[in-house]
Amino acid sequence: MLHREISVLGLVLAGLILGASTPLSLLPVAAADRAPEKPSAPTNIDETPPLVPIPNARVTKTGLLIGGQPTPEQLTAIREAGYRTILTLRTDAERGDEGEEATVERLGMKFVRIPVAGASGLTEANARALAKALGGQDVLPAVLHCASGQRVSALLGLKAFVVDRVSATAAIDLAKSLGITKLEAALRERIAEICKSDKSRSCEGVQ
Repeated sequence: MLHREISVLGLVLAGLILGASTPLSLLPVAAADRAPEKPSAPTNIDETPPLVPIPNARVTKTGLLIGGQPTPEQLTAIREAGYRTILTLRTDAERGDEGEEATVERLGMKFVRIPVAGASGLTEANARALAKALGGQDVLPAVLHCASGQRVSALLGLKAFVVDRVSATAAIDLAKSLGITKLEAALRERIAEICKSDKSRSCEGVQ
């Protein structure tokens, strides 16, 4: 307490010595007399809306709900949860999603189709198409699905490697974290093919 009183008295005397031309408010303030700093805003907040239980559902911190084919009732729940876009990797020839596009548009959401025909659909072009679709205005938060979620996890892994340019190991680890099983070998093969033509990439573990 005595030390603080001395500090304040010293500031007053300094103000008198310097004269009226130097306002006291411009003089150095002791650390103990400063107002506490406001804590910085938290980072990496997961702003994805709540999980809707589509098959094999997962939510990500990038604004995505991923998994398998939603039912019409789940599409309504998805809209009510605040999602803006439905992206499907199913092809037009597949059965089981009849009427989805019409339902999505009736509910006021955007509908995007990027056809991925199994392992053969794991292409650089499709990875870039997915990146472009997800980067569009007012797309997120979005739902990205196929029939079971396998193509979703595989294409997100390929996108990470092709577009985001993470290492091969990181891309495969991402796909694993998103639930890839059946298409893991196909993803590894596709990444290995890219590595053969681009020696600048980090491909340890897949060649």
